[in-house]
Amino acid sequence: MSMEFITYPWMTLFFGQETEKYKYAHLQDAVEFLPYGILVDHFQHEIYTHPEWTPSERKQAWRELERQYTPDRDYSENAALDSGIFWFRQGHIFESPFYYIDYTIAQVVAYQFWKRFNVDHDEQAWPDYMAMAKAGGSQTLLQLIQTGHLASPFEPSTLADTLKPIQAALDAVDDQAL
Repeated sequence: MSMEFITYPWMTLFFGQETEKYKYAHLQDAVEFLPYGILVDHFQHEIYTHPEWTPSERKQAWRELERQYTPDRDYSENAALDSGIFWFRQGHIFESPFYYIDYTIAQVVAYQFWKRFNVDHDEQAWPDYMAMAKAGGSQTLLQLIQTGHLASPFEPSTLADTLKPIQAALDAVDDQAL
């Protein structure tokens, strides 16, 4: 995920005149995924904590969490989705539980590299990224985060601090012109 942001300077080779549109959509999609990824993992936590729940209780829990994490979803015209069946779409809930937690943590780390490369133009960003890549498999996640001189996604202020420059960047784009 970090590499996707690191390669922004070369995106013109793929997208030409549509490069800014791509960058805007990519950054926005990454931000929009985060609450959904957290929703999926929160739901899994709930159903594994409550194995006695009936299918109806699981669907109700999903729908309540959907309202919490993705309040913009409107299923008023689809009774089935409004009943909480959308979670069946996530096959990994059945096959690889807690799969999205990797993605949500990696996304918060990637946002930090996005800022260092694309906003701060930090000359230490590439060496830090490479140090993390080289240390992969030999360090814990928290050790890798320290190796990369990043903030831990588990610290209370990290997400808010990380999202501020992203929000500023998205707000600075006239998306109607894209």
